[in-house]
Order: sequence, then C-alpha cells, then structure tokens
Amino acid sequence: MSVQTIVIVGGGYGGYAVAQKLASKFNKSQSHQIILIERKSHFYHSVAGLRTVVEDGFEEKVSIPYDHLFDKHGQGKLIHGTVIKLNKNDLIVRTNDGEEQNITFEIAVIATGSNYPRPAKFDAENKEDGTKEIIRQREAVKNAQKILIVGGGPVGIELAGEIASVYENKKEVTLVHGEDNLLSPNFPNKLRDSLANQLKDLNVKLILGDRIDFQKNNIGDGLSKLTITTEKEQVIESDVQFVAIGAKPNTSLVESLNGSLVDENSHLVKVKPTLQLDLNDEYNHIFAIGDITNVPETKLAFRAGLHADLVSKNISSFIDIKKLEEYKPMKETMFVTIGKKGGAGLLPMFGGLVVGSMMVRNLKGKHLFVDKYRKELNAPTQ
Repeated sequence: MSVQTIVIVGGGYGGYAVAQKLASKFNKSQSHQIILIERKSHFYHSVAGLRTVVEDGFEEKVSIPYDHLFDKHGQGKLIHGTVIKLNKNDLIVRTNDGEEQNITFEIAVIATGSNYPRPAKFDAENKEDGTKEIIRQREAVKNAQKILIVGGGPVGIELAGEIASVYENKKEVTLVHGEDNLLSPNFPNKLRDSLANQLKDLNVKLILGDRIDFQKNNIGDGLSKLTITTEKEQVIESDVQFVAIGAKPNTSLVESLNGSLVDENSHLVKVKPTLQLDLNDEYNHIFAIGDITNVPETKLAFRAGLHADLVSKNISSFIDIKKLEEYKPMKETMFVTIGKKGGAGLLPMFGGLVVGSMMVRNLKGKHLFVDKYRKELNAPTQ
C-alpha cells in the first residue's frame, strides 16, 4: 500500500491544530504521512503576546516549543523551513539549515497566516532573537513617559489596557483611532462605549476620528522620541510608538501557484465554503485556513481553530470520496481585555450579547489562555 502525503504549510493557530488532528486520525492506518512545515522554532501565542510589554519573563510563557507537537497525536513530521515554491502537486522547502527539499503531496493545507506589527506578532526565527526584541521594547516602555498607540481595534485597545493598568498614572498613553469610537461600526455601541470608558478611567487619552499619515510621519523602529502631526493637525509627542493596524495576509505563496486564487482587492485567498481553493475543481486537493482566507469574518485565533476542525474532517471525506462539510461563519464573537481585570465582550446569542469585565476577566484576562495552548502543544505549563 502506497503512503500518501498531506502537507501543512504554516504552524500557527490553525496549522498546528490541523496537523495534530490529521496525525491522530491516520496514526493507526499508517496510510498517510503528515508533514508540517514551519519556519519558527517556537509557536508564538500572540493572543497573550501584548502582556510581554509590561510583565518581566512573560515571553517564556508565550514562546512555546514545537518539539513535542506530535507526542500525543501519532506520527507527524515537523520541518523547520520556508516554502519557496508551491506547485499543484509538489512544493520546494528551504530548511533553516539552508538545504532545499522537494516534497510531493496528494493533499495540502495552506495556513500561512498574516503579518502584524510587534508586539502582537514576532517575525524572529528562533526564541533567542524573539526574546531580545521583546526585552528591548519592554525596557523602552519602562523608560518612556509618553506612549503612542495607533489603532483602536482589539490589539490597540488591549495594548493600551496592559500598559495603563500596570503603570497607572506613571505613563501618558495616547491612542489614535480613525473611527468616531473604538473598534469598527459593525460592533454594538454598548461594547464600544464600555471599552472607551474603561480606557478613559485608566487615563488613556483617546483621539478618535483622526488618523496618522505614515508617509509624512516615519515611525521607524517605534522606540525613539518622535513628534507626530495627525491629519487634523493634532501634535503628539511620544517616546515609544506602537502601530496596531495593518495586518497583511501572507498569500504570496498561493498567488504564485495561480494569481486568480487571490482577490486583487482584499489580497485574501478565495476559498469554497468547504475551505478548498476556489478555482473550479482544479485545486480541490488544496485547502486554506485562517487569516489568509476570504471567509467573511473577523480574523481571530479561535476561528483558525474552527477552520482546522472542519478541514481535518473534510480531508478524511475527500480521501473517502464523501461529501464535504461547509464552513458557516458564526456571528461576531469577541473578548477584548483591558489588563488583567477589565474588558468587555460580545457573544453571538440574542442578536449579540455584550458582556462586562467580570466574564472577560475570568475567561480571558487573568490567564490569556496560556496554559491551554501550552497543553495543546504538549509543553510544560508555566
């Protein structure tokens, strides 16, 4: 019996989960080889990453080694490297050691995620380099008097909340957001107002309905003194700057396979409701999950996990020539923390139920799911 190869490109929230599920599913039959390709030595738990800015040693909790990924999930193979070419039935990976390998596959899952400014995500290939950068920005925050955050989405709100709740009145935190209230207008005003009021209670200065032109204001590394003028001519002085906007989906690999697979406006990968690549039936054996897909939903870590659940089932059905399930985006669901004690959230029931800081604190704010993800990657809890 020939062994078929299923390759997963990208080991983020969706990629590692689907790799584990498939390794468990095909462990006994040994009919399929599961290969996960991931450039980084450690999984970066970005949901909790913002706390590294204010808490010494927290990087040890959010940098989770991939070493034991498959310990409880059957026989999977992990390759640390970067896919430099994707074809219809094979790919070329350049390992971190500099070697190039050609891998032929029967099924592929593309989970390359998105890039986002630090500290929400880090680009470092290894833990040592990532830790140096985390410490560098944490020291900059410690030494700063004035801190600027650009963007009032979930990341900007949570970052402002972490800094303001720890340093209280010792730092002047300013948040600039282009909308007239935090988040985007598709969220209930009750949620947006609650988050704004909690930040104001922590003396965060909110500049709403205004923007910063980055072509006129070069932030650079964000760790140096800077005077910025907004589009409405407000002058802001700061010692440290964080950009909390500008997520960029990593879709170039799929685009190199076939440019028609990537939407030219959103730059997201076109997928069928089954999360197969959407170009007639030519690429039915290739799936895409997570931030890179054009599924109409807010890009959040837990949704990548939902994609992984569906795709692992659909790959089994695809192999068995059975009907595949369709992914149905759920209504907006979000918990936004403000430090360890504050925050607000939105649940999908009753047309959108806004919940307060007590629920958000207990379900997310205290621990930021650190132990959950360390357990899933079979790493020791911290």
